[in-house]
Parts: sequence; structure tokens; C-alpha cells
Amino acid sequence: MSSNTTSSASGPTVTLGVGPTVDVHLVYGPLLLGVFFNMILYGVLVSQQLTYLKSPRRDRLWMRILVWGVFSLETANTACDMSLIYEPLISHYGGLPGKLPTVFVSQPLSVILVGFPIQLFFIWRIQTLTHNNILCALICVGAVGAFGGGLWTAIGVLVEKTFANIPHLYDAARTWLITSAVTDLAIATSLSLALRRKKTGFAATDTVVDRIIRMTVQTGLITALFSVLDVTCLLTLRGDTINFLWNIPLSKLYSNCLLSTLNARDQMRHGLGSEHAGTGVNGSGPQVLSGGRKVGAAAPPANVVLPGSPGIDSGYGFGYEGDSKMMQDSIGMMEFSPNESEERGGHPANGEYGVQSVV
Repeated sequence: MSSNTTSSASGPTVTLGVGPTVDVHLVYGPLLLGVFFNMILYGVLVSQQLTYLKSPRRDRLWMRILVWGVFSLETANTACDMSLIYEPLISHYGGLPGKLPTVFVSQPLSVILVGFPIQLFFIWRIQTLTHNNILCALICVGAVGAFGGGLWTAIGVLVEKTFANIPHLYDAARTWLITSAVTDLAIATSLSLALRRKKTGFAATDTVVDRIIRMTVQTGLITALFSVLDVTCLLTLRGDTINFLWNIPLSKLYSNCLLSTLNARDQMRHGLGSEHAGTGVNGSGPQVLSGGRKVGAAAPPANVVLPGSPGIDSGYGFGYEGDSKMMQDSIGMMEFSPNESEERGGHPANGEYGVQSVV
């Protein structure tokens, strides 16, 4: 350490110590921006949650527990992130970085506690669509590896405790984020390929399938991209906290991905209804296949799946809505609510189509 000396005519010489220069902009700036972004996404999540709450459908109990559990964790995470930035900037007056904020460990914990069950949810979708247990097991291994890496990182935060020791967490963070990105890409790719195989040949239903594929790819790529940017900044910009610009909002991306997927079911169903209204699926005109070929306007009897479409139990059947027992036993990601089915007497009225799907 170097020093400089000042002198005074009326007093002794005073020596002032000069320490290493630290740019607090690169320490607290990314943390602050990450918290801002995280809170914006929390506002989006609240809107998504209200939309889910107002939906007429009633999902299975475990799915509702998942949705409300994720929302509760995200609410706690938002409060912790506000404390995370308040402590160094206000309580410590924005001074030189020393100890990590008290709630710093909540960041990796929030990401894995939110991201892991959501990844399992999408793996369940893949299994429902493909019935490929080996593929799902391989992706599940990646999800478990990402969870283990995140837990390793959280434990490391409790052990290291200071900004200066953040480089000691690189191995754990590398394992966590790379595994998580690979898992997200595998989920998006597998779902897209599985959904492509569910096309029926009918223009209306194939349009809906294409929309679901686009949404699946977009949401999967966003979470994977943020994980890649996080680990890239962590390993290339060592000593700075720029990676937290991507890491802090990561859990909100997962939760918004889940809610947007669930809320899209109503839009997809309404879109399918409008598409069918113009192509005669309700019996008002000829049906049009994807290739432009027309088939008869007569609708098949109730509980008969459209020709060329997969069976209802395959997870992506576009057919007549059967009785409430059939709906409850189906995958149920786009079916009508049980109350709506009972109002219809357990069968579709006038050949109206229902949709049972994993979206």
C-alpha cells in the first residue's frame, strides 16, 4: 500500500493511507438494475396471477399448489431483493463493498426453488406428449444437476460472506447455470418436436399448434439466454457483479413462463373456436385441411376424435368434448372446467368442439 504526506506550518506531518481503487458503479450498479428489472417482472407476474385467478377453469390441485407456491416464493424474493440493495446503498451509505448483504443467499435459493419445480412441470408435459421415459429421465437429471449446483452456490454464499470471496463461488455457479441453460434448451426443443408430431392436418388446429410451439421456444430460449449471459459475465468479468443483472430476474422469468403458458390456454381455445367458425368445424361449412383439401361438413358423433388427430389420451387431441369423467382423466391443459361440462350435460352441444391438450 502506498501513502501520501501532507504538511502544515502550524502542526506535524500527517500521513494518509491510500487503498486500492474500487469502482462502486460496477459493484452496486448491476445489483440495482437487476433489482429494478426483477420488480418490473414481479408486476407482470401479479397481472398473470390475476388472470389465472379469474380464469373459469379449475386445474388439478397439485397444479394450483404449484402456481400459488411459486407466486408466494416470488413475493418473498421481491422483498428480499429490496433488502439486498437497501443494505449496502442506504444502511452502509454506498461504501466500499465488504460483507455480502444479509439476504444475499436468498437469490440463488429463490432461483432454484422456483426454477426446479417449473422445469419438472415442463418435463411432465414432455412425458405426457411423448411417453418417452428415457428422454424425460435424461432431462430430469439435468434439472436435478442445476438444482444441486444452485444449492452448492447458496451454501458457498453462507461460507464466503464477502464480495472479495465471490470468485470462490465460480465453480458452483458454473455448474448451476450451464446445467440450467442446457436443461431449458432441452425442454424447449423436446416440447417443440413433440408438438409438431401432434399436428392433425386441419388448418385451424395446426395454427393453434404452431402458436404453442412458438410460445414454447420463446419462453425456453429466454430463460436459457439469461442463464448463459449470467455465467458468461461471471467468468469473463471477474471481480465485478455485472452477472447479477441477469441472475436476479432469472426466477421471475421462470414464473412468468409458467403463468403465461397456463393463461394461454383460454386464448388458444378461443382462437381455435374462431378458426373453426370459419372452417365449418361447428357444422356450418366444409372443413379445410392444411393442404387446402376440403372434407364433408357433417360433424362426427360425440366423443369421436377428428380423423388424423391423436387420441385424447395422447395429450394433444382435438375432438369432441366427452363427459366430465373423460375430462378429469385427460391431461386437462386446455379442457373446459368441470362446471362448464356439467352445464352442458356432460356432452358437447350441437357438435361443438372441445380442446384437450398440453400447451
